[in-house]
Amino acid sequence: MNTFIASPGFDASRFQGTTLILPSVSIGNVPQLTTDLLLAALKLDRVGCIEDENVVPVLGPADRPLETSATSTSSSSTPLQPSGLSLAVEVFQSKDGKWTLIQQRSPTVAHRSSHYVENLVQFIKDSQFDQVVLLASADGARRTDNQLRSGHPVRFIGSPALNPELQSLIEHQLQIQPLERIPATEEEKLREQPTSILAERVQDIQLEQTPSSSTTTPKTLLEPVPRIPSGGIARRLHALCQQNEISILTLVAFAMEGDNAEDAIFLANVLNAVLKVYTPTEEQIQRGEGGWKVPKSWDSLYGNSYPQDMYQ
Repeated sequence: MNTFIASPGFDASRFQGTTLILPSVSIGNVPQLTTDLLLAALKLDRVGCIEDENVVPVLGPADRPLETSATSTSSSSTPLQPSGLSLAVEVFQSKDGKWTLIQQRSPTVAHRSSHYVENLVQFIKDSQFDQVVLLASADGARRTDNQLRSGHPVRFIGSPALNPELQSLIEHQLQIQPLERIPATEEEKLREQPTSILAERVQDIQLEQTPSSSTTTPKTLLEPVPRIPSGGIARRLHALCQQNEISILTLVAFAMEGDNAEDAIFLANVLNAVLKVYTPTEEQIQRGEGGWKVPKSWDSLYGNSYPQDMYQ
């Protein structure tokens, strides 16, 4: 079911032919932080939201870049205050209609991720995007020996429908390797065993008493896609897009829990090298605005700093 709700005056047909970039809520929140950087730098317009019962609802003040406004009569500058509200899953689009971004600020409801993925894929199909780029992070502690030796913290997964020129750019020019197979843990092996009929029926109960299609992803669907430890819905979403012959590229950054701001900036740079999403103008560079802008929400991302004199 397509759960997209357009903002007043926005025509959903404007999605057709654009590139969709979206995060999977993953370890360290690296994909969401990367999306924050893209939204701050590109200054996209909010064009709607995805109101899905399978995502934890959340409401907060709208995020804005750390910008200042200065008057000609005073040298002092006043920080701009954020306006509006932010929802759990919002959709943005660039003014030139080239890029569409989804930002997800809360996780999916427990045991409901498969339903959410199906709804997302339906939205993608209805919107007729040119291609989909999925951002994900994986548990750095689960890396294999080869992945540790390679030194590069980012891998990619491409679908058969992905543009061959884009895949060649990623592999040969940027030297980013496809994601290797990562062995399953004992817990993951148990979860992947066939469940009982009763368990399957309980899992398929809808939050609302409405008819639904089967949402259990068979193991044969996930098998072609390498495991992404702590990658959220990334593996399932990539697999379902691949099954529907959707052109999808998944960028996976290895990360650990902690201060992941630098990981997000690195992933944003990789994404920019692949797609050329953000190209600052000469005027922006001269003003020192050529890099990524830090969103206002990052002020309290990891709590307040400690008093400097406490150790003196």
